[in-house]
Amino acid sequence: MEGTKTTRKSCDLCYRRKMKCDGQKPRCSHCITYEIDCTYTAPSRTPAQKKRRSYAKGEGDVSNTQGRLGRLEFLVQQVTERLDIVERKNEVEPLLQHEEASAITTVMPLKITRSEDDNNSPQSMVLPPLEQVLPIIQIYLQDFNSVLPLFHADTLLRLVHDCYSVGPLQRDPVVWAAINVVLALARRHNFVASHDVPSSAACLSRAESVLSRVVLGDIQLLNVQVLVGMVMLLQASQDLKPALVLIATTIRLAHAIGLHDRTYSAHLGSLHARQRACVFWLAYILDKDLSMRSKQPSIQIDDDINLDLPSPTVLQYNEDRSKINNTDDATGVITTADGTIKMNYLTARIKLAAVEGGVYDYIYSTRSRKRSPEERSHALQSVACALEQWKVSIPSEFNASAGSRRVAPGMLRFLGALHSTSLACTTLINQAHAWDVEWIASIRRYGRQGIEPLLPPQWEVLVGEARDLLVLFGALGETDRWNFWTTGCSYMTAMVLLIANSMHRPKHGDLSLDRHLVEIGLQTIDKMVKETENKTLQSFQATCTELHQRTQQRCAEAAIMASNVDCSSCFVDIQHGIEGNSHHDDF
Repeated sequence: MEGTKTTRKSCDLCYRRKMKCDGQKPRCSHCITYEIDCTYTAPSRTPAQKKRRSYAKGEGDVSNTQGRLGRLEFLVQQVTERLDIVERKNEVEPLLQHEEASAITTVMPLKITRSEDDNNSPQSMVLPPLEQVLPIIQIYLQDFNSVLPLFHADTLLRLVHDCYSVGPLQRDPVVWAAINVVLALARRHNFVASHDVPSSAACLSRAESVLSRVVLGDIQLLNVQVLVGMVMLLQASQDLKPALVLIATTIRLAHAIGLHDRTYSAHLGSLHARQRACVFWLAYILDKDLSMRSKQPSIQIDDDINLDLPSPTVLQYNEDRSKINNTDDATGVITTADGTIKMNYLTARIKLAAVEGGVYDYIYSTRSRKRSPEERSHALQSVACALEQWKVSIPSEFNASAGSRRVAPGMLRFLGALHSTSLACTTLINQAHAWDVEWIASIRRYGRQGIEPLLPPQWEVLVGEARDLLVLFGALGETDRWNFWTTGCSYMTAMVLLIANSMHRPKHGDLSLDRHLVEIGLQTIDKMVKETENKTLQSFQATCTELHQRTQQRCAEAAIMASNVDCSSCFVDIQHGIEGNSHHDDF
């Protein structure tokens, strides 16, 4: 007997974004806000029929694990193929030289064939020539890895040389995957010319081709490092599902070898123990960040962590700039361009990740919905206080406003990621985010009908942070699609905040700067829309363009009124002057 088919009550927009749909016809309120058609065509999430598990001789557990891993590989493959297509719009990848030319005919298009032979055979474990790869890895270690220390430099270089000392048939697949992850990160962050190595998507696809070896083999620190690097790459995708699935696997494997607990490293040297801690903290950052962005629970429970944070660097000025008053480990440290001020970026990012966990708990968690109003108010005060304490801990030289002037260009992208995350936390807490439907609707009503919205507390401070962030992004230069998907929500939120402020105060002192920043932002959004054809971006672009136009109209009207008032005042002054002169002549 067939079950009755239930009709879904939420429209496609509300269903996909997990929002409550009021079901108004012909369009619900959310679709009206975002000016899109209210449709019900998306397929519903129907639970799959449960199958009985066979536990004979332990075969059931193995088959289930392999099945889940197969689905994970499929998700990652989908993302890497999409990334590869996007990257190939702007470049044509050359044939690999030397050993790769003898092993495969061509690398275009690079698509891993899902066969048992391909997955388990090392025949495809080829690499570009060592003379091309080694300089790239050294730049990666000196730049990206010095701030986000995924690998120990000497250990990685030794592994690279060991891997190249044997042929493709004898290579360790985990080491081969690690090299490909490093090359992908180097390509993603523009440390290498396009013709030197394959695209980041191609390198990621190669690492993914041995994912079963990485996950199901003998788990060592390197296995977790490979997975963390893959999540770093996948988090820049429009689709966060592969990154979410992979970070869960990563955290579980990190637990399996005790990265979260110092007692597992008690017998190790300080160098090895520190590297294990760094890898765990990077996984922790990714876990909390993806949790807040996806509105899904994180995997790591903070109370289960038994590690110290990396020691923060003592921050102080030094009259002799050739000397640095700091003997602590330089892991994760960034400095000002003149070298006088240091900050432990890794520690700051870990603490901010903890705040992200608090933001998720307050806004999105099931536990939050069960709290009483008093408990919710206490949770809000707690997370808001933690965020403010974090902001105070950041030296002024590394704030968004000063960073573009004081920090070397190569380090600015780290500050951009840091402060965009901070603004995301602030605006989520204050319900003034670009994806907050009620907030955007209130701004649109203000522009169309003049109904003033309820502004968040400390509005001026919030607008100042948004302005500083857009100035910092301007110093970073042209935004690429990878940075956009990790920082784009804060970028667009900052634009809305500046527009709303100019609409509310059309004669404020930074009006010209804000107009310039918003217009640059609209150009960036237009570029991203053309590259991605993303419907959500298109909807935001239309909304933001409308709000900006209405703001400019309101500012022009305010300027005319001010001009008329000035003319009237000038006329009165002239009249008074004439009358005064007349009285003087009479006298």
